[in-house]
Amino acid sequence: MFRFGAKKSPASDRPARVAGLEVNATYARAVAIGEGRIVPLIHDELPLALLLEERRTLIGHEAVARSRHVPHAICSGYLGKIGTSQEWRVGRQKYTPETATQFAFDQIRIALGDDPTSLSLTLPAYLTAKQTKSILEAASLAKLAVCGSVSAPLAIASHRTGNIGPNGTVLIFDADDHALSASLVTVAANEVKLVGGAAWPQASLKLWKDRLIDGISDRCVRVCRRDPRDSAEAEQLIYDQLDPALDAARQGQKFTMSLRCEHWYQDLIQTPDDLERASQPMLHVAVEGLKQLLLHQALPMPPRAIWFTHTAGRLPGLVAKLYRHSPEQTAISVLPANAAAEAAVALVPRFLEGRLPRGHIEHSLPWPRVVSQIPVEAPKPVRILPARETETTDAR
Repeated sequence: MFRFGAKKSPASDRPARVAGLEVNATYARAVAIGEGRIVPLIHDELPLALLLEERRTLIGHEAVARSRHVPHAICSGYLGKIGTSQEWRVGRQKYTPETATQFAFDQIRIALGDDPTSLSLTLPAYLTAKQTKSILEAASLAKLAVCGSVSAPLAIASHRTGNIGPNGTVLIFDADDHALSASLVTVAANEVKLVGGAAWPQASLKLWKDRLIDGISDRCVRVCRRDPRDSAEAEQLIYDQLDPALDAARQGQKFTMSLRCEHWYQDLIQTPDDLERASQPMLHVAVEGLKQLLLHQALPMPPRAIWFTHTAGRLPGLVAKLYRHSPEQTAISVLPANAAAEAAVALVPRFLEGRLPRGHIEHSLPWPRVVSQIPVEAPKPVRILPARETETTDAR
């Protein structure tokens, strides 16, 4: 499940190693600096969904692989529910958002091993101060050597000021199991500042995938009069193939979804348009949210760029739809998968040297005195998109 960095040697022989950790309501990602390059500490990502069995709790891909078989036993999206009365119970197993978060950090600590001697953490910008405090306490109890934490969009923009330019503004879209979210970050003369944002739980990654499963299932009913939602096995097969289907759709390619059940089977060809049609309610939320966010902020100039995280960038139709409803001057790009974790590791020296205050930084970061030596992979520009609509949002 996990991939670690270089082969371990005795602690006395290893140089001090720093790491960056991204945690949101869906997954954890972590990277370190090794031999002048970025080294993933967790292979791809660690899903933070929990599977509550009678006598044990599983986390990660094992939980995801059973999420449609036993949905009542899955605890997910708990990060954004910290401070609420939500509970998950199966037999003697009981979790609150706080205890689920603690369990997740304990497992993250195991996944990271003993390598990181100091790490910086990024968290979603939609969290409240009390939720952030609870999360950092869980990380401390898990004995993670957190030297500081930053809201993810602020860290990303700070790490990529060269991609924004002076006096520019970037809008960063992200998605996890709690919400689709957007954050406005400005690059001023002496600081990078988070100036506004919004989160839309009704368009969360979890609900978006539920909507896609419904759309694919409805088409299956029309094609062969079989409803995959009647079978936990068939519904799980759809869920397991969603990410490859989203990746194919992002490249403008068709995807064949294979359903194999005990008494029937069906191959369904899904086109990007099919997935986008199923996503229309979520896309409407995103478009209206973008309009309201830009109008409410009353920016003197339109955002220089809109960046989509890897997760948000693969949601069907989202990039193209927001492109059509964004100002003409605004560039559209998709960030690398580890953008937040890489931004976090770049901040570790500043925390350790006292140039940044320990604790959580939510709103602003001063420009670094020394340019980071961490290699930065540029956001990937979206090259082929439909024309923008001239009557849409004006940031002024």
